Parts: sequence; structure tokens; C-alpha cells
Amino acid sequence: MRNVRVELRDMHPNCSRDEREIAFRRMFATFKKAVTDAGVLHDYKEHEFYESESRKKRKKKRDAELQRLKMKLRENFPNRKTEKKDNKPFRRNKKV
Repeated sequence: MRNVRVELRDMHPNCSRDEREIAFRRMFATFKKAVTDAGVLHDYKEHEFYESESRKKRKKKRDAELQRLKMKLRENFPNRKTEKKDNKPFRRNKKV
């Protein structure tokens, strides 16, 4: 389990309610970012349900196959953004 720790800075005892609310929102945003960076939610979702070893192997094999197919498609159909563009202007065939 990953540990995430965020502390609220010391505040003046007579600070207003708005200042405390702003400080809490800032602290909560920092906490959410720390949890995301630590991957806590990812681990939780991954372990939310039991997955047998055979199912894990099938999933891993299926993901590898999909990755291989994607790479094959990228080789056969290169991205238009990476292709060299012609400097010819675009012209439409106009019927007069």
C-alpha cells in the first residue's frame, strides 16, 4: 500500500471562514494530485475484484496481441501528420 500524506499549513487562529475554506480546497487538490501520482486509485481498481491466474494470463496474451496488431497497422498506414507534405496549393475542379 502506498502512503500519501498531505498536511494543512498552520493557520492563524483568528482567520476567517473563507480563508480556512480556501486552504482546505488547496490541500484537498494537493491530496488528489498526490493520490493520482502515487497510483492508489489504479491499484484499487486493479484489485477491486478477484482475478484468477489463468484469466490474468489470457488478458496479458490478448493485450499483447492487440499491441502487435496496432503496430502492424501503424506500419501499413502511416500517420498523415508524419508524412511529407507537398507544397502544391489545393485546387478544386470547378465546373463552369
